[in-house]
Amino acid sequence: MNKYFIRISLLLILLTGLIGVSGQAEAKRVYKKHVVVRHRRYRSYPAKGTVIVNVKSAHSFRYNKKAYYRSNGVFYARSGRGYKIIAAPIGFRLRTLPSKHVRILVHGTSYFYHYGTFYITQGNEYVVVLPPVGLQVDDLPDGYQIIKNNGVRFYVVDGVYYKKVYLRNGHTVFEVVKAA
Repeated sequence: MNKYFIRISLLLILLTGLIGVSGQAEAKRVYKKHVVVRHRRYRSYPAKGTVIVNVKSAHSFRYNKKAYYRSNGVFYARSGRGYKIIAAPIGFRLRTLPSKHVRILVHGTSYFYHYGTFYITQGNEYVVVLPPVGLQVDDLPDGYQIIKNNGVRFYVVDGVYYKKVYLRNGHTVFEVVKAA
């Protein structure tokens, strides 16, 4: 009887110790919820690749012998009976940036971002450029493509590949991983 009582006591002590360790381990775990904050500054814009019938207040221009149209920082080309939203032509120069642009500083260079298009300053003009790898933006325009490669999801806008990155503050950004 005494041996039985000792075994039961030891078993209870052992179980109590395991439950206590498990509880302490549980208390040390940190659960983080990723909060996705989307700044929908492009909410009123049509999706990339969309064909629309009429472009309000568009400025027409020629670049590299092609006709383009630009309105509120969105670039268009004629497509059938309408205008298709396209990537801004690399190297195109303009005097003023779109009103909803965002300034991003990367390695001492100021990039300006609007609706999937990147600009830098040259003299008193802004030039459309490809973004550097590592640059992060807070929002992508609608109409992006999602491509999976080896289980990794990439977001593609105008030939530029982004990956979603979760910051420590809980915000989500899109980081350039490859520029066309």
